[in-house]
Amino acid sequence: MVIRWLIAAMAAVLAVLMMLFVYVIIAVRIPAPFVVLTHVVSDYGLYLIPLGLTGFVLSLLAFGRKGRVGVRRVAAVTGLVCLLGTVACGFPLAAAWGTAVRHDAKLSFDDYLSGGTNTGAPVEALSTVYNTVDGQDLKLDVKLPAGTSDRPRPAVVWVHGGGWRNGDRGEVPLWHTWLNDKGYAVFAIEYRMTPPARWNQAPADVKCAVGWVKSQAAKYGIDPDRVMIAGGSAGGNLALMGAYADDRVPPSCAVTDTAVKAVAAFYPVPDLAEAWRDTGLPARMRSFLVDYTGGTPEEVPERYKAASPVTYVRPNVPPTLLMHGNRDHVAPYRGSAELAERLRRVGVENQLLAVPYGEHIYDFTWAGWGTQLSRHVFGTFLAEHFPAP
Repeated sequence: MVIRWLIAAMAAVLAVLMMLFVYVIIAVRIPAPFVVLTHVVSDYGLYLIPLGLTGFVLSLLAFGRKGRVGVRRVAAVTGLVCLLGTVACGFPLAAAWGTAVRHDAKLSFDDYLSGGTNTGAPVEALSTVYNTVDGQDLKLDVKLPAGTSDRPRPAVVWVHGGGWRNGDRGEVPLWHTWLNDKGYAVFAIEYRMTPPARWNQAPADVKCAVGWVKSQAAKYGIDPDRVMIAGGSAGGNLALMGAYADDRVPPSCAVTDTAVKAVAAFYPVPDLAEAWRDTGLPARMRSFLVDYTGGTPEEVPERYKAASPVTYVRPNVPPTLLMHGNRDHVAPYRGSAELAERLRRVGVENQLLAVPYGEHIYDFTWAGWGTQLSRHVFGTFLAEHFPAP
């Protein structure tokens, strides 16, 4: 009987966990302490299904053919909860496959189970200084495709995230390798970060980096007329700024050509003031915005406007790819949806991938459904708007 009680207790623990995951799956807004669970659903949701089934099997064992009424009741309730939780945890899987069908993408269980984390660090052997400003050397890592090419290669300038406060140019190295494998040179850059407020300096550094890459085209065997920009989170905001911003945002170094052919942004913040007003925005994100701009939207509205890519939307901005988890609790998904609509209205070619149940930095999990979808959509976008030879 003691063993049966232990089995029932284990089943009850799993039932409680499944209830929590069901809550974050079906709830539109969740309290901050539960956000970590949305990351589990976003990045490792498939593993919740065997977890729920394990709880269900344990409940069956605890229920048995005979036993005390109390144990059997506990087992019956926990078994039902685990079974319903297993079904609910199938929703993200079904949504991912539905999205894959709409985009003609293929998802791989083998890739998913292989795991892999898309994080890294700067590679000093590949680093070079592209600008020195305010006594600070700004570096980028040059990552070139293997082998040689009889034609200049296209280049991607990659901007890291981190709330304009953290992060480094070594972020998401698997995206850099993925691009190299497709024939693109990658220049992973850094920029001036907070403190102090960098609302006008960080975008200027990004434009400087683009101009520097173009000026070094012959050295690295790239085509100066075929440069695009990409980044995630704060880096997505800055990538869009680098692609859209006009003469109101001059580069921080003496370069003349900062134009790009396309832009890809993961979970960006296109409108800083609108993001601030989002009722679900966590306090930590608001602190990033305050540090970056030097105040709130009420205190420095002109800075929020100047640092927002939506300010510069016009008919001739480059083709744009937006990839955003629709459960993002750091950078609201609505921002990308509204940017895509604005671009559509002025006739700019754009695409928005809404990653189902995707959280912020979902692509840091390289094997997840969101990253698999993003690789397909990103590859299709490149082939259409920015092909490699």
